[in-house]
Amino acid sequence: MRIYVACLASYNNGVLHGVWIDASTDVDAMQDEINAMLRASRFPNVTVEHPETGEAVPSAEEWAIHDHEGLGNIGEHAGLATVAERVKLAEVADDSGIPLEVVLEVADDNITDDVESFIRDNYRGQYDSWAAFAEEFTEETDGLRDVPDHIKSYIDYEAMGRDWRASGDFHYVERDGSLFVFWNH
Repeated sequence: MRIYVACLASYNNGVLHGVWIDASTDVDAMQDEINAMLRASRFPNVTVEHPETGEAVPSAEEWAIHDHEGLGNIGEHAGLATVAERVKLAEVADDSGIPLEVVLEVADDNITDDVESFIRDNYRGQYDSWAAFAEEFTEETDGLRDVPDHIKSYIDYEAMGRDWRASGDFHYVERDGSLFVFWNH
């Protein structure tokens, strides 16, 4: 995961000046790299204190994220806090065994402010279909305990899955032929 941060003073003067930065949860470290890139701009418009020498040096001041890899839909002016949050979500994806693209899609769906907790607390699993989810969930919760064996084959898991999909009780992501299901409660 990384971002390409461009100096807007350079960009506005027709010069591409920027740097690829490894995305991390350390906002200050990412900002330090951006500040170094801005100080190296050919189009300074402010004076800043150099972090090592303490002397006043020319620098550009505005920047934007012009490209990124592995962060989902963050936009040009997302800010470093958003980048750091996406890196945390990558850790959640890894810990949960969920593809990062699925976790980022859940984040992009704006269903909650605390995506990390939502995923950790509400992930139900990965399935081939809604019918497979309905059948596994019914078996897991011992929902067929009082149903006689000769009636079990008549249960329509396809219809049950369709109803669950439409119920609003679940958030889901369909990706690459798989269904990823989360509780909405």
